[in-house]
Order: sequence, then structure tokens, then C-alpha cells
Amino acid sequence: MDLERASPSRVYDYLIGGGCNFAVDRQWAEQAIKRMPWIRAAARSNRAFLRRAVRMCAEEGVRQFLDLGSGIPTILSVHEMAWQVDRDCRVVYVDNERVAVAHSELTLAGIEGADIIEADMCDVDRVLGDPVCQRLLDLDRPIALLATASLYYIPDAELAARTVDRYLDAVPSGSYLVLSHATLGQDRRDAMKLSRVLEMTHSLTSAATARTPEWIAGLLAGLELVQPGLVYTSFWRPESLRAQDDTPWHDAMLAAVGRKP
Repeated sequence: MDLERASPSRVYDYLIGGGCNFAVDRQWAEQAIKRMPWIRAAARSNRAFLRRAVRMCAEEGVRQFLDLGSGIPTILSVHEMAWQVDRDCRVVYVDNERVAVAHSELTLAGIEGADIIEADMCDVDRVLGDPVCQRLLDLDRPIALLATASLYYIPDAELAARTVDRYLDAVPSGSYLVLSHATLGQDRRDAMKLSRVLEMTHSLTSAATARTPEWIAGLLAGLELVQPGLVYTSFWRPESLRAQDDTPWHDAMLAAVGRKP
């Protein structure tokens, strides 16, 4: 484990209120908060979107979830989100960050229906051929592919898009893609601030990349978009009305859910 540098998964864990992070991660996060005070709200909004999307997929009958770039299980994990609808849901987590994997292994020990694969999410054959995936997931039945706050850590845009396409090709009709991705937002000044924070991520174990709404929309090509389509995370089926304010945090992440016809 590289404990000299902050890691994206541990920083995210800190931002959403988790406890599996180190001083180096907290220090990095606090520096980012100084530049963008709303970054914590953006992270928590993304997590809330994931919870709502997982619940929607489960309510639509999906009982299998593949969480790509899952990070550290914290607060409410994906299997716990899905189990709120049906205890028979099965979840496979995928990550290659050692702390995230180690914590997941500890958390999931003895739990039936959920496990983790230590692998690069871009190695599609490795992930889908892993014994854990073979044991828990049936690729002939609908699967919810979760790619939330993970694709922007793949620096090669072509590789990121190809990775999504390959997973979608491998799953049957009725499967879903649950997606969130950083974008530069609408306000030029805040976009500049976000750009500076993205520059800061080069000191992390993996650097982040924001991409245009058009590129993000391209990942959903050929899918049936679930309403309300591609929107900022806080506007995707919110559970309550959000008070109008001047903060730009909801412009940091775009989110969508698409169904494979």
C-alpha cells in the first residue's frame, strides 16, 4: 500500500463521512475543501444518487449488481442498498486499490450474496471471468452495471468508453448502466476552481479527469434513458425538494441511468 500519497477511494470515504481513511487523505481533502467548499456536498450528492439508482434498479426487478471501481464500503454499501428491496440481490464489487479491497474483504467476510474482485475495472475479461463473478452473477440475466465516480479516474477517454461498451455487450437486454461522471459545470469561475482541484489529483495515487456533457452522453448511446435523463446528481429523482441556493456543487457531477433494450 502506498501510504505516502492520498488515494481517491479514501478521500471520497472521508468526504462522505466514512472512517476508513488516513491522515494523508484527510489533509488532501481539506486542501480541496479550501479551494471548493462545496466539494463535500458534491461527493455526498453522488452517493445519494447511487442509493436512489440502486433502489430503482432493484424495484424494476434487477437482482444482480456489478459495482465497477467500488471504492471503500462505507455507511450504506451497495448490497445493503439493494437488500432494502430484496434480500436475494447479489453484488460483486470491483476495485484495485489495496485498502479498498482489504476493507471490503473484512466487511464482506461471512456475508452471502456479496463479494469483491481485486482487479482493474478496465480488464473486462479478468473481471467477468473471475470465480467470484462466475459464482454470484448470471450473465444471462439482467445486471445493473454501476460506474459512479469511477470512470473519470481512467485518463484515456477512449479506453473508458470502450470499457463501458464491453460490459454492456456482455450483459443481456433489461440490464442497466448507472453512471455518474465529473464535468466542468456551467459557471466559468467554478469550472476554473474545479480544474485546479483536478490538477491537485495528480498527487493522488490516481488522477481524475472531468469530461464534457457530450462525451458523458455518448456512453449512454443505444440505451433507453430512464427519466429524467442525464442531469446533475442532485436532480436525478430527488427524494425531497432542494432549496434554491447560490452554491454550484450540483454542477460538479452528471448522472444518468440507461436500460439496455
